[in-house]
Amino acid sequence: MTLTAAMSNSIATETKRVAFESQGTTLAGVLYLPSDYNEGDRLPGVVVTGAWTSVKEQMPSVYAAALAERGYAALIFDFRGWGESPDAFSYLEDPKRKTDDIVAAFEYLASRPEVDNLRIGGLGICASSGYMSDAALRSARVSSLALVAPWLHDAEIVEAVYGGKEGVAQLIATGRAAAASSEPVYIEAASATNEKSLMYQAPYYTETDRGLIDAYDNQFNVASWEPWLAYDALITAPKLEKPALLVHSEAAAIPQGAKRYVDLMGENADVKWLDNVVQFDFYDDPEVVETAASAVADHFGRTLRAENSDTGRKDDAALKTIVESVAVLADRGEFDALEALYADEIEVDYTSLAGGEVETKSPQALMSEWAAVLPGFDRTRHALSDIEASIDGDQAVATAKVVADHFVDGLFWRARGEYRYRFVNENGSWKIVSHVFTLADEAGTRDVFGPAMERAAKNPPAYLLRQKTKQAVRDFLTSLETKDMEAFASVWAEDAVQHMPYAPDGFPERVVGKAAILEHYSNWPENSGKADFTSNLVFYPMVDPELVFVEFKGDAEIIPTNRRYRQSYGGLFHVENGAIKLFREYFNPGPFVYAFGIEE
Repeated sequence: MTLTAAMSNSIATETKRVAFESQGTTLAGVLYLPSDYNEGDRLPGVVVTGAWTSVKEQMPSVYAAALAERGYAALIFDFRGWGESPDAFSYLEDPKRKTDDIVAAFEYLASRPEVDNLRIGGLGICASSGYMSDAALRSARVSSLALVAPWLHDAEIVEAVYGGKEGVAQLIATGRAAAASSEPVYIEAASATNEKSLMYQAPYYTETDRGLIDAYDNQFNVASWEPWLAYDALITAPKLEKPALLVHSEAAAIPQGAKRYVDLMGENADVKWLDNVVQFDFYDDPEVVETAASAVADHFGRTLRAENSDTGRKDDAALKTIVESVAVLADRGEFDALEALYADEIEVDYTSLAGGEVETKSPQALMSEWAAVLPGFDRTRHALSDIEASIDGDQAVATAKVVADHFVDGLFWRARGEYRYRFVNENGSWKIVSHVFTLADEAGTRDVFGPAMERAAKNPPAYLLRQKTKQAVRDFLTSLETKDMEAFASVWAEDAVQHMPYAPDGFPERVVGKAAILEHYSNWPENSGKADFTSNLVFYPMVDPELVFVEFKGDAEIIPTNRRYRQSYGGLFHVENGAIKLFREYFNPGPFVYAFGIEE
């Protein structure tokens, strides 16, 4: 007998359908609460995620119901492009995308009135165990972690599972070809008859009374192969200073990964081994689920206790997590996530390393400097130790010993020293306002920086391209405010197009070419008075760093009509080499017609 999603929903729990945002996409979710939940109660909360290709109605709902029955608020959701969370990219098993979604889920769960935001844990099942571990490292919201039947692989395990180096290389080549295709390439995720499916004749996924439910997409985007196979799910373990429980079996999938994870994590990890339990039975076998869920609930009961959730301990964990995250995100080149850890203005002190003076700059400027060199290395590793934090109200200081290794083209440089961070608490979140590195000693050669910067310049990371894209949009709108038509002309590519799908009658829908666009705007300086287009800019980055959707508001005095033009805009921009090639402008023609007196 198996425990299906329908059966799990019959457990004495209360459910609420919810939705939240991740990277510009709305994610559909369900919040499970105990059946005896009383309005105003604040419960410990847990985000629950499932195996690869799965949707929330499968194993996540089973464990969410079991945890709610045991007194927890449990959130399940569909990742971007899966289930009820449609996205431009569907059925993509991309660890980074899914980790971003889990981090967003933690933030959302912490905002719920039913949840004590100082007592939040994460439960990852099978493939999402690695993503959950990464998210727990990145998110200061998370105090405790549990992994059930965890699929935790590194490069060695990947080769053992997927046919050695040749098998892995072939799958990666297949994935790259699919990623380069003009149309997405999907295959059936599970089938009892299709030998070309991802999981041919796999139990659970091919059984209608188990995982093959109506809600299951049963699709796999072939472009997933490279991000999945290149993913190291163990890299987080030695850096994660949060209590973790693993529930696994020698008879289940890659137990060696769980053993390595526990060894790397050290004293923070505990493991419960079950006898003769195969992987799929962890998903829905009633006895196995009862045992695993009870172990998880007991673990969270110990590590999410109310007496452990005082502000001091929570903030201490948050600060240490941020310090760890700076090192991890810098090594991984995830500069967008790294930027979010900093306040709007930062004091940066690298004088012990490079001389000069202490500088004050924006996080974007600091990230741009790092992004111009770090991705050019073959490998960097910032290993931290002895992290200490002290808190004084809304101010805090954290220090950490660091050994930073840099490798490029056979060259090596190591810097050993100490980081010192100063923080302020902004609306409940700690932000870095000062970043100091003090050099103790170094080895190797600083000549590593030359070739690294050359490499990064030849192949700029997505972060730098996104910054250039955003800047082109800002320059365009600023030139309209200042009526600087020379600056206005500099932002357009020669073959630029402005497309206005909702242009009023008698007004051009498309203006093609830079010269035509300049002519189109030529009367703007004499027709407009004081104008504001940049006070409410909101950027929605896309996978392609040279594409961005922007929301902004316009407020301008129109001189010929002596009327005020107030408008809410949406704009799709395509920018190449810092110049706008496409501006697809969405606006309400009504205010435009009125302000410019077009009807007259």
